Amino acid sequence: GQRKSDAMCALLTRSVFACACGESDCTAPPPAPTAPAAGTEIVIHVVTDADTLAGGSGPGWVDGHGVICDEHVRDLAARHDATLAPVTPVRTPPTRVAAADDVRTRTANAAAPRPDAASVIVFPGALPGDPYRPTSACAEFVRVRDGYCTEPGCTRSAFTADVDHVAEYDHARPARGGATSSENLNAKCRAGHLHKTHGDWTDVQYRDEQGRLVTEFVTPEGFVIPGEAETLEDLFPNLRRIRFEQAAKAPPPPRIIVPDRHGRQPRMITERTAAKHAKRREERARNQAQREANRHARTAAANCQPKTDDNPPPF
Repeated sequence: GQRKSDAMCALLTRSVFACACGESDCTAPPPAPTAPAAGTEIVIHVVTDADTLAGGSGPGWVDGHGVICDEHVRDLAARHDATLAPVTPVRTPPTRVAAADDVRTRTANAAAPRPDAASVIVFPGALPGDPYRPTSACAEFVRVRDGYCTEPGCTRSAFTADVDHVAEYDHARPARGGATSSENLNAKCRAGHLHKTHGDWTDVQYRDEQGRLVTEFVTPEGFVIPGEAETLEDLFPNLRRIRFEQAAKAPPPPRIIVPDRHGRQPRMITERTAAKHAKRREERARNQAQREANRHARTAAANCQPKTDDNPPPF
C-alpha cells in the first residue's frame, strides 16, 4: 500500500525515483534533470465564528464535509498555510446600521421591529461603476451564507458556483430590476444558473416571520418547490447581522453599442427577454400576495381560538 501511494504521488508530481542503494558500481541510470513540476494548490474553505477561533465553544463548517468541532477548527487555523479572512470587507466602512427586521426588507403587513432586535451592519453590495456586479466581499458573503447551490436537490459547493440575481436585474431600467444585494443574491451552480436563465422556472427568496432566509422555486405549472431547509445562517446566527445593499442611486453600467455590419444599432435587451422578466415579476408579486394572505389567515385563526380555563373545578 505504501509503495502504491508513493508511486501515485510520483505520477501526480511527475517526479522520478533515484536509486538509493549507495553502491559505487550501481548500474541504475541517474534521473535526468527536469524542470520543477507545477504545484497543485488545494483550497479548503472553513467557516466559523471569531469567538470559536479565540478559544470559545462553537461549531465549524468545512466545505465538502460539514460540521466540525471547535478544536478541529483551531487546529486548521493554526496551520502555517492557513489564511484567516473575515466575511465583511476590511477596508470598506459600513454604509449604515439598521434593525434586524429593517423596514427595507420587511413587507407592509409584517410585524413592527422588536425593540430588542439585534442591529444589522450594512455594507455596499455593488461595484460603484457597475451596479450589476456585486463586490467581491458581497459575493463571498453570499457563498458563505448559502454553503451549497440553492437549486433544489443540488449539493454542489457554493464556493465554485455563480452568484445569481434572484429577481432579474433590469439593465435598461436598473431602478425597476432586482437589486444587487445579499437579500436578492444566492449561489447557483453553472447548470442551475443556466436552468434559471433559459428555463421557465421562477425562484423567490424572502425572509419569513422568524427572520430566516427562505428560497422557493415555482414551476411553469404553478407547483412551489421549497429550497434548502436551512443555510449556514442557522449554524452561525451572526451572519444574519450582515447585509450588503445596492446604493439607492447607483449609476447605470457603462455600455458600448457597436453597430452590426449593416450599420444598424442592436437592441440591448430583446423583447422576448423583457417579456420573460415581466412575467417573472408578476409571478413573484402573486406569490408574495399569497404569502401575505396565508399569514393573515393564520393570525385570524389564532385569534379565533376559544380561550380555555385550565383551573380545576369549580370554575
